[in-house]
Amino acid sequence: MAASKKAVWGPLVGAVDQGTSSTRFLVFNSKTAELLSHHQVEIKQEFPREGWVEQDPKEILHSVYECIEKTCEKLGQLNIDISNIKAIGVSNQRETTVVWDKITGEPLYNAVCIKNEKSMLLYSFTESE
Repeated sequence: MAASKKAVWGPLVGAVDQGTSSTRFLVFNSKTAELLSHHQVEIKQEFPREGWVEQDPKEILHSVYECIEKTCEKLGQLNIDISNIKAIGVSNQRETTVVWDKITGEPLYNAVCIKNEKSMLLYSFTESE
């Protein structure tokens, strides 16, 4: 039996939306703006102290990989060729801070979210200089 032919839906555009509560990846037909597929994963928030909000940077990164992978699997089930994805845009947590070790690439601490008093203090400190 011959392999099924992938449908031509191109060009396609992907979008990573990485927010404070979830990550999602969406794929659109660039000519019609039709949403063809998407996947969303919730992200845990940690509250180590009153007013502090942190997230595991590795969980954030893994959620992006998972969303892209699952969306591409769904496209495959629809016989849509993922090689037609020609661009990917990214929307992220602009006010969230992560410090990475430049040698190992590992995070040195959790991601500190803007709601967090620690990041507001750092922001205030840098703005005053």
